[in-house]
This record gives sequence, structure tokens and C-alpha cells, in this order.
Amino acid sequence: METKDISNLAETLAREMKAPVEVLQGSLPNLRRVAVPAGWSVTEFNDEKYRLQPTRKKANVVLHDTAGFIDYVTRHGSLDDTTIWCKANYAKGLVSLNAIINDHGIADTATAWRDHLASYTPTFASEWTSWLEQDKKPLNQAEFAMFLETNLKDIATVEGSPTGAQILEMALSFEANQDMRFKSAIRLQNGGVQMSFVQDDDDQTLAKMQMFDRFSLGLPVFWNGEAYRLDARLRYRVRDGKLSFWYEIIRADKVLESATQTIITEIRDKTGLPFFFGEAFA
Repeated sequence: METKDISNLAETLAREMKAPVEVLQGSLPNLRRVAVPAGWSVTEFNDEKYRLQPTRKKANVVLHDTAGFIDYVTRHGSLDDTTIWCKANYAKGLVSLNAIINDHGIADTATAWRDHLASYTPTFASEWTSWLEQDKKPLNQAEFAMFLETNLKDIATVEGSPTGAQILEMALSFEANQDMRFKSAIRLQNGGVQMSFVQDDDDQTLAKMQMFDRFSLGLPVFWNGEAYRLDARLRYRVRDGKLSFWYEIIRADKVLESATQTIITEIRDKTGLPFFFGEAFA
């Protein structure tokens, strides 16, 4: 009998019996239709919340560290029905990981609801955030000196680059010369720059300082993570006799990618679960 004929028969029975008539579609076992007499209505009622426990697991949790993400996924997941997804845009500084605890299996019949989820977005270290937020932003002499002094511990000692002490000396020189007028800059053989300042009321009084055009940083990328080396170019601009300074961090995206790969390797090794780069949609 055709589906339309079955529905018509159910409606006729419902009118005659003055009671609902349920029809189970044989080809679609999860699809049921109910024919009701005129003036009746069908109300859906779910009594799962009154039971001692739910019929299945479902959740949407947010973890704040790698260890917690690994622990939760291994506690509730399994190799057959759990997948982990990584969405990363290193140029924009975006990294997130998501696990679908009850994902579809490989077999056609291994379907699942995909509504037991765990997400983890690694927290950037405060040192990383401080330096990246000021990247390529011009500062006047006093502002730049203050920033360097505040974050002096992040400057790494690398051969061919200025030490923290030298950077500090340069920062103090900036403060000492902030009321002076810039006169000239001479590039030195060691790669540094010797800058000359003159008092506005005495062109014969010169104050000189050395400045390096590149320095190195040692920064943790993620909270409670290991430190990575970053190189930065030191830049300056002279306008109306006044100096402004900024720095340009070189390929921070590659450092972020390396730090993220460390997290990914730990997650893959400790969970053994299928891992994908991309986004999972229901």
C-alpha cells in the first residue's frame, strides 16, 4: 500500500474511532505519523530529565590547558568514535582545537549524534601578547624607553645582537636625550648605529648613543609553555627633529606554528585519536 493510502486510512480511522491512530512507516523505522480527529492536537513530551540518568552522553565543555583537554578526551572518547580537529591561522594568530567525542564511525551504520564536544584554545603568554601588541607601532623616545625597561627580561642574549644591559643603556640614553634635537645617524662596522643629538640652545653640544638595528627575544608563546627565539628589527623615523622608534618582529607566524606543533604532537601521542586540520560541522 502506498504511503498516501496509509495516511488516508489512518485519518479515516481516527475520525471514526475519535482517537489518535499511529502509523509506523516500514521503510523509515524512525519516522512515525499520528492521525488525530478534528479538534485534537499532538504534544511532544520528553521525560528524560525525570530519569535517574540520561539516555546518552552529551556535553559542550571548554578546557583551558593541554593536559585537561587530553584527560577529558581520553576519559570519554574512544578510537572508534572520537576525532580531534585543529583550526589554525598562524598569520592571524588564531589556534583552536576541538574534539567530537561521539563522532561518526567508519562503517555506514556507525552513525552518531556528534553533540558531545570538547574545545581548547591555547592561552597566549603575557610576554608574547605584550610584544606582539606593540609590533610595528611607533613610540616616542620616552614611551619606547619605558617599554624596553618594563620588558627587559624578555630580551635574549644572542651572539651578534645587543644584550639586555645594552638595550637598557640605550633606553636610558633615549630618556636622557628626549629633550634634545636629532642631528645625524652613522652606521657602524659592528652593525649598530651611532646617533647624534644636539641641545636646541647649543649646536656644539652633542650627545651620542649606539643603537642596534636588530635584537632577539626569548618568549613563551603559550601560557606555561617553553620559550622560543624571535628576532626583531629596530626602526626609527625622524620628523621635525624628533625621533620615533618601533620594532618589527620577524616571522612571528612561524614561531607560533612551531609552538602549536608541540601541543599537537603531545595531544596526538597521548590520545592516539584520529587528528584532522580543519573544521567539523554537524
